Amino acid sequence: MDLIVGGSILISLVILIAGVLWLKEVSLASKVVSYSVLFPNVGNLQVGDPVLVNGVNKGSVASIYLRGTEVAVIMDIDQGVSLTDSCVFSVQNIGLMGERGIGISLSPRGLKIPVNTKNDSTFVRGKFDTGIAEAMGLLGTVLGEVQVLAANVSSLVESTVGDSAFLSLFEVLVGRLDTITDVAQALLVNNRPLIDNSLRNLSTASTDLKTLLDKNSGRIDAIVANGEQLTSYGLSLIAKVDTLAVSVQNITADIENGRGTLGQIMKDEKFYSELKSTVANLDTLVKEVQGDALKLRVRLGFGKKRK
Repeated sequence: MDLIVGGSILISLVILIAGVLWLKEVSLASKVVSYSVLFPNVGNLQVGDPVLVNGVNKGSVASIYLRGTEVAVIMDIDQGVSLTDSCVFSVQNIGLMGERGIGISLSPRGLKIPVNTKNDSTFVRGKFDTGIAEAMGLLGTVLGEVQVLAANVSSLVESTVGDSAFLSLFEVLVGRLDTITDVAQALLVNNRPLIDNSLRNLSTASTDLKTLLDKNSGRIDAIVANGEQLTSYGLSLIAKVDTLAVSVQNITADIENGRGTLGQIMKDEKFYSELKSTVANLDTLVKEVQGDALKLRVRLGFGKKRK
């Protein structure tokens, strides 16, 4: 009897352990390796939550701890899964009750991520996707803002519709609007012939203008063509003016650099000194002529001399 009871207990334990492993989808034959991921937030992610690689369960969360201002998550993943630095790691919502898991989107590009060792861990970056829990928390914030908005609307209604002074002012405005409407209607009724006549005149003027344009379309085209020719002539004239300005600039540059006759005259200091001396001598000669007079002997024809 003791042997039967003990054997039953052992068989029950084996069945229990096998059932737990089957429910957790744990394979005893597969080997796992560890990777470390840093997330800004993990929500209600717990140790043991699944790690889904392109939607396929390939591991679980082994450890969660704070690392500075971020959250480090250590994942145990099947050794056959190759991860690169181009893969996308995200904390995802996988259940209606707010269950969490880590989703990995594989990418063939990038460098292979080294697995964790006893002496070193390589951390990769992940992102956090908001789920039902965050939505419920945000819903509370929204409800609070809705309450504030409702209070503001209620206060606005009480200060307008609920205020007798506002209602009196509103009735006055409505009465004035009715008066303005009656006056406008009376103006339209009394001046309807004038309005109709103005509309007919406008229609006639439009018709005459169209006729005038149709009759003189050739002249208008000629005017437009002449305008185009005038524009072309103006552009050519502007080009010539630009060329003339460039030529003047070149001449000025030659003069400043001492090139050409005028440039040499402007740059020759000896010529300037001689010209100044000549002017001084001429001034002295004029003064002598004015002071002492000039005696000239002119020999005329016929062999005669005159003093």
